[in-house]
Amino acid sequence: MLRRQSAAEYKTEPRSGNELSIDLEDGRTVQLEITGKRARIDVRLDRHWIFGVNDNVAKLVMVLNENGQLIGDNSLPEWIEPLLQRIGLEGVDA
Repeated sequence: MLRRQSAAEYKTEPRSGNELSIDLEDGRTVQLEITGKRARIDVRLDRHWIFGVNDNVAKLVMVLNENGQLIGDNSLPEWIEPLLQRIGLEGVDA
């Protein structure tokens, strides 16, 4: 199922199980995986951000590079919080 929306919004395409492909406004596609009724959310685009979820708020656990190695840069791109809000979370506690 493909949901089309205005250019100012995201377009979401379910993949398999709890995985989603979400297109950003700039044309890049983010891979999102939800594990355990949103207990863990993985966001992949160049890097891999792993969030734990408690009380409907995502908390950054770790960031991995494209090779799966832990990196110390815990800064979040500006598109991550709106993306997580779009799937029903209240926000991000980084």
